[in-house]
Amino acid sequence: MANHVIEMTEPEQQRAFELARALAAEFAAVGAQHDRENSFPYALVDKFRASSLVALTVPKRFGGLGADIATFARCVEILATGDPACALAFNMHLAVIGFFRGMWSEAHQARYFTGVAQSGHLFDGAYSETRAGVIGLADTLAIPVAGGFRVNGKKTWATLSLAADFHTLNASITDENGGLPSANDARAAREVMLVCPATAPGVRIEHTWDAMGMRATGTETVVFDEVFIPESDVVSTAFRPGLFANLEWQTLSFASVYLGLARRAYTETLAIAAKKSLGAVLGANDVRLREQQRVQMGIGEMRLLLEAAANSIEVTAARLNRGQGLPTELESRLALLEMPKVLATENALRIVDIGMRLVGGGSYRRGHILERLCRDARSGPFHPLTTDQALELLGRTELQNAART
Repeated sequence: MANHVIEMTEPEQQRAFELARALAAEFAAVGAQHDRENSFPYALVDKFRASSLVALTVPKRFGGLGADIATFARCVEILATGDPACALAFNMHLAVIGFFRGMWSEAHQARYFTGVAQSGHLFDGAYSETRAGVIGLADTLAIPVAGGFRVNGKKTWATLSLAADFHTLNASITDENGGLPSANDARAAREVMLVCPATAPGVRIEHTWDAMGMRATGTETVVFDEVFIPESDVVSTAFRPGLFANLEWQTLSFASVYLGLARRAYTETLAIAAKKSLGAVLGANDVRLREQQRVQMGIGEMRLLLEAAANSIEVTAARLNRGQGLPTELESRLALLEMPKVLATENALRIVDIGMRLVGGGSYRRGHILERLCRDARSGPFHPLTTDQALELLGRTELQNAART
């Protein structure tokens, strides 16, 4: 795709990784507290704004770091090793900027990206609704009025919404009476992307986020109640085609969050297994975990699963940066881009489960790092496309391609 360009030098990439490691340490310091309290880490917002990473995916011509998708994915992975929930929150901003590089005009990018680079403006992506998530056609309505639109609707799963300076959302443009076409294709053609300041009259947050894991993400519900959005803030008139044509910024970022989670689970398990001793048991005076065959095999399997996910992300990102090796047909391309996300999220589940079995019952106690990672990992398969949706898409496209030959 045209928005995959290499702007950063190798020293600049290494500097970005150093910044990510420093911020990951900040995430690690507060992650457990915010998980326990089910609260958003507001104190990290200013630290993220002050970090150059806020403009990681903003092109250099607008004052950003100009990270390519491989560098971006690696930074997200590093952040998630600190705390995956905090990383998932701020990843939303980094990923949607990637979307916008491929979906927005040069004028719109200049208008908004400069604020990211100079003032640390944060964006969320409020595209999901209760009925069907992001795959459902928008029930949020944009009714034409003089100079713009009157917008009404409710967006769920709005990660980072508590800190965003701007909400980006999709809405269906109606006729003057608020009506929509009955045909789904015609309705989909009326979906647009809009930008709305978080402080705009009629915008409010409903605090609905109380989940098993990923509790620090600020994934609240954003309500738009008679909100006026000027026509100049319609930033894409082809929301769904544009979104899916640039979905790698989502699939690889989600994959990288859960790869970082899995890597943290692996390193924690390895550190415990290498040193833990059970003391005297029947038949032995001292039993070291690292000498047990089942533990050795478990560590081996964890490492294997970790490398499979990491390699899938790395190879896919390299293909994107080279502009080759991926299908041009949209559904086939999307199916292959979902593979790293499925591998990373499903492997993270397995890695944490193995780690808990190896470490023992202590890992089941509330507050143990593996207990928290176990809960966080459970959210992975639900990110769009869900694992089931991705597997269905992959299987369908494979069968269609095979039938043509």
